[in-house]
Amino acid sequence: MTTPPALIETMRLEHGRIALWPGHRARLLASAAALGYPLDLAELDARVSAGIRAASLDAPDSRPPTGPGAAWRLRLLLAADGQISLAAAPLPETPVPVRLAIAAEVLGDASADATAEPCPPPSPEPRFPDDFWRRHKTTRRPWFDAAQHWLQAHTDYFDLVFGDASALLCEGSRCNLYVRDPQGRWLTPTANGGLLPGVQRQWLLDQGLVSEADLSLADLRAAPALRVSNALRGWLDARLDQETRHWVETQAGDMHSFTPRA
Repeated sequence: MTTPPALIETMRLEHGRIALWPGHRARLLASAAALGYPLDLAELDARVSAGIRAASLDAPDSRPPTGPGAAWRLRLLLAADGQISLAAAPLPETPVPVRLAIAAEVLGDASADATAEPCPPPSPEPRFPDDFWRRHKTTRRPWFDAAQHWLQAHTDYFDLVFGDASALLCEGSRCNLYVRDPQGRWLTPTANGGLLPGVQRQWLLDQGLVSEADLSLADLRAAPALRVSNALRGWLDARLDQETRHWVETQAGDMHSFTPRA
C-alpha cells in the first residue's frame, strides 16, 4: 500500500528564531485541513521550539552572526496520521545573483515536452487532481521530478522556471518568481492555476513590496531585473540563462504583459 504524501515546511532558523514561523504555521494548518490530516497545534509548537533549542546548542556562541553556518535549515514533516518529524542542518550561504534556466516541461499539460527526463508515476490519490496538489507543499511533486534530476546534474543553477499550457509564467521548482516592470514595480505570477503559495512570497505581498500580475515568458525575458524567493533562502537577485532550456511557447505567449492584480 502506498504511503500518503506528507506535508512539508522548510524553514530558516537564524539567531534563535524562525522569522516566518507564523506563515509556516498558518500554511501547514490550512493544508492539513484541506487534506484531512490531523494536526495537534500544541505538539507542533512544542516540537518546533525543541528543534530551535537543539540547533542553538549546536551553534557555538563564537560563531559570527552572519557568517557560514549562522543559519539553519529546519525541515518539518506532517504525516497523514498526524505524526510530526523535524530535522535540522546547517544552511550554507547562497551566492547571488542566482542562476535560472527555463524548463522544457509545462505545468498542468499532459503533453509536456517529450525530451524531458521521465518522471515516476505519482502516488495514487484519487480524491485530488494535480492542480490541487500544486497548491500544497507535500512530498508528492512528480511534475518537478525531471527538474530536480536536471538541477542535480547542473549544480551551478539555482532553479528551473516553469510556465503553464497557456504560456503564463508560474514558478520555479524551488522558488517563487518576481520580475521588475519598466515602472520599477516588483511583480509575481498570480496564484491562479495551482501555484504554491510560498511563505516568503506571502510576506512580501503583505508588506506591499510586490504585487500579483499575469506574466508571460516575454515579460520574463524583457524584465530589467529578476528575483526569486523561498522561505529558506529569502528574496534573492537572479539572472536568466535563456539558452539552456526552452519553455514550450504557444500562440498565447505574448497575450499577457505586466497586468498587476489589485
